[in-house]
Amino acid sequence: MVMTRSAVAKKKSRSALAVALPREVVVDIVGILAASSPQPMADLCNLRPTCKDMYGASKERHVGRRLALEKERTMKWRDNMAYFAMLENLADAGNPEACFIVGLTLVFTRHNKQRGLVCLDQAAAGGHKEAAYVLGMLLYTLKDGQDVAKRYIGEVEGDVGCNKVTTEKTNWECRKYKQLAANAVREVAWKGITNGGQPVLLPMLPEDGHRCTSARCGVPEDWADYDVFCGGDCRIRHECVEFFGQVSRYLP
Repeated sequence: MVMTRSAVAKKKSRSALAVALPREVVVDIVGILAASSPQPMADLCNLRPTCKDMYGASKERHVGRRLALEKERTMKWRDNMAYFAMLENLADAGNPEACFIVGLTLVFTRHNKQRGLVCLDQAAAGGHKEAAYVLGMLLYTLKDGQDVAKRYIGEVEGDVGCNKVTTEKTNWECRKYKQLAANAVREVAWKGITNGGQPVLLPMLPEDGHRCTSARCGVPEDWADYDVFCGGDCRIRHECVEFFGQVSRYLP
């Protein structure tokens, strides 16, 4: 009888390391490997047959959540289907970068905005600033999502928890994460449409009667690489126009 790799792993005796250490410590060590290895998936696959403890630890959500996805760029270009299957598994484990990419793919190429927003929210909850930025853009176009959208953009910009009392807002951080997010959309749009996905119509800003009367709103700050706005609504509307304008160039 031919035994599968998992069966072989289960028959392996426990390693001395696994016997000596508590289970949670073993899982944490494997998590560090997943986060720091230059080839995390290959190293995890090599680790699994060594003993049943390592096999089980490598399958833990904690490990998948910490895996350094940016180290797997070779797989992304060599075998896109396998890469996206890995993304789905890592997103299920709560890996922020995987949740971000899956969320973008669902929203911009799979016509599944509802699930895509859930994935982006998971990524943002894990501290992923690009995901928080995209969420802010998408939610602001929904009638009942504008307050939440402004909170996400406030987190990106660092307004949340700031003790400075002012109505003026800047887009210093938004400029950086806007470009990173737009680049990510360009990549998932190209890959998603190449593999059978369909481009979507970009959302429009709501007609809510918003009018700004400040002559200096949206004016670049002197000698600085950011703009100053009279409030959160003006800032996020400005970002929506720029972000969706840039993304529209990447969708057929």
